Amino acid sequence: MSEIVYTREIGWMPYVVRRDGVLFLEFGAGSDANHEPRTFNIPITKDHLEVIRTDFIRHILLWSAVLPLAEAAGTRDPLDEHAAVALLDPILLGSEAEIEKLFKEIKWHHGHLIAHHADPALLALGKIFAAAQSLTKESDPQLVREYDAGRRHLFIPSLDEAVLRYTNKYLYGGGLPSRNPDAVDPELLPQVLAIIGTAEQACANMEFPLDYGTDYGRYHKRDKKEWNKLKDTVEQAVLGVHPTIQPGSAEAVSFLMCSEAASRARAAQRKYKTP
Repeated sequence: MSEIVYTREIGWMPYVVRRDGVLFLEFGAGSDANHEPRTFNIPITKDHLEVIRTDFIRHILLWSAVLPLAEAAGTRDPLDEHAAVALLDPILLGSEAEIEKLFKEIKWHHGHLIAHHADPALLALGKIFAAAQSLTKESDPQLVREYDAGRRHLFIPSLDEAVLRYTNKYLYGGGLPSRNPDAVDPELLPQVLAIIGTAEQACANMEFPLDYGTDYGRYHKRDKKEWNKLKDTVEQAVLGVHPTIQPGSAEAVSFLMCSEAASRARAAQRKYKTP
């Protein structure tokens, strides 16, 4: 028989239960082989409970630290209780220096901190406790997407960034490929348009068949071959004429060209079928 002693009622944030007189930090994470959510328990003391009650920042830091242990447990293995218990004192009772030392030595889940408005610049510097001072109870998943995209593109040259913005592949991993000149720095737009022009010229006579994509089962292999042929042609042309462009940017341009070719084939098919 167990009873909930304390919960913040914020998503899957760990809560405290008492079972047979023993306090446990309980949280759900991951899933088992049947895709049912798994629940994990970590024994804690009354001192730990008091900090969890009164200190939101330390509570969420602990959440960020225990999640990788749950991920490591997978679908069937037990939680590494020794490692989990070892997190409790440094995070809940330790000094700022002890917390930051610990976070340099363990795996931790940055997503929950970012979603709850941790300072990404301070996180990058390893100042975990300082970054956590801006944490809020309200979360915003969009902040995580922006943070991940920013890390991926941290050292990307400005022209490559402009190409990715133009093709809708930046900041959030990209949506449907499209042309977005307004998203590009006006000073870089002429260079981006020159790259797009190179791509257009390379595939000018490479339209997809009228029935492209009409029957997945029958035409899948052929359609993939057509797509890859156009893709390779565009990327080779872009990288050949613009050698300073990174392969990822050339791929974004080829994806745009392929998508537009597929859209033209579908439009032509609809026009052909119209009485």
